[in-house]
Amino acid sequence: MSSTSHLPHLKVSLIERTTSLTVIIAWRDSTSCFYGAQIWRVASAKVSGICALSGQPIRRGDRVFHPQRSKPEPVNAHAMILESALSAIEPLQISQV
Repeated sequence: MSSTSHLPHLKVSLIERTTSLTVIIAWRDSTSCFYGAQIWRVASAKVSGICALSGQPIRRGDRVFHPQRSKPEPVNAHAMILESALSAIEPLQISQV
């Protein structure tokens, strides 16, 4: 799990790497929303921004993960995580009951 220092109310966890292009993220934002298992896809950033996981700047064209499009649009639809920041963490180990 990662608690981002630049956004203290946000906790982001990598649940599973499902394919080379998709991951499942747990997104906990005490100010706006909670998604326990949200699918994120890799793409090139269409706009500049800040990585929700690392706080690093994102430039247009960088490889990022973003929430999968859906209707209605998720509250965190415009969030991005740098592919390099996500590669640096391991998925959560979920014990079998």
